[in-house]
Amino acid sequence: MAVMIRHVLRSWRSLRLHEVLVFITAALLFGAIDLTSLLEMQVGDQLPQVLARHLSMPLISSAVLLLCWLPAARSSPIHPRRRQRLVAATLLGSVLTIVVIYALLSVLPWPSLCDIYAASHGKPKCSVFRPAIVIGDTLWVFMPALMIAGVLEFHSLGRRQQQAVQDLLREHSQLRRHALGDRLSALQAQVDPGLLFDALVAVEQAYARHDPEASARLDRLIRHLRVALPRLPRPQQSAHGGMTGATLGTEAELIASHLDLLRDLNGTPPDFDCVLGSHAATPLPPMLLLPLVQRALRLGRPRRCWLSAGPAAVTLGFDEEGLCSDDADLAALRERVTVLGARLACVSAQGCTEFTLELGK
Repeated sequence: MAVMIRHVLRSWRSLRLHEVLVFITAALLFGAIDLTSLLEMQVGDQLPQVLARHLSMPLISSAVLLLCWLPAARSSPIHPRRRQRLVAATLLGSVLTIVVIYALLSVLPWPSLCDIYAASHGKPKCSVFRPAIVIGDTLWVFMPALMIAGVLEFHSLGRRQQQAVQDLLREHSQLRRHALGDRLSALQAQVDPGLLFDALVAVEQAYARHDPEASARLDRLIRHLRVALPRLPRPQQSAHGGMTGATLGTEAELIASHLDLLRDLNGTPPDFDCVLGSHAATPLPPMLLLPLVQRALRLGRPRRCWLSAGPAAVTLGFDEEGLCSDDADLAALRERVTVLGARLACVSAQGCTEFTLELGK
């Protein structure tokens, strides 16, 4: 019993404005329909009482119906007997409405249009208590009230279905991010295998010819492997859909070690400047920055590369313009970035190209 009382009180407190407006509008509409008879009848000085009765009684009825309907409307939306509850609540509200109205009319001397018409034709008053009249009045209240409850229920059902669709879309988006994060983690474990093989061969040859730089080359190769390979045996998803442990600092280290390997292979990679400050620990999905560096080296010969970070954006720049042209690699990278809830922009002018990665929240 206490649980039921708490549910009733909680449902009354959850009353929404649009529900109040629906019931009040319907009440005033039915009251106005009754008042159309004023165009054909002469009520004289009884007009204020007639207006008061035909406008106040529907409002009182709507209040009683609303209080009875709310507990059923706030019940479980998936309960198998929800419709029966709504019908029963509406019927109970209709009965209580008639009880309240008859009690008020016995105290308030407000005649109805029907009473005035009956008096002018020598007939008994319409508001006389008779079982047939009470049943008819109850049905007169119940049928419109049931229609209103049905409209509100369909509206609520549509809102719940729309919310369910939004939840499914949100879940689908999260699954896409997680799947992409898994693919990115797999890519991180396979960073340019050809480069790694060439670097390993170069280290072996350096040791074979007793090159004094052989040990340093091996150290740089080991450093690159430690950065490139996944740091956790079972990657978990971060807020950006990438691998837990991948940060802006580790991705910058991956770029630096990659360029060092190219330099050991007698290449001419650009100098790398990195200014991250306090943003080095910012979570970042793997394999978003290095592909831009590799693409820039394929399309041109930049001599300098720089990486900087702000509160919500990362900038990767090259001292060569014309690197913003759309191609398959850049399109694929943009798609990955979009799925992860971020945005990749490119600006090329005055001898430089800058890629800006705007991180999603």
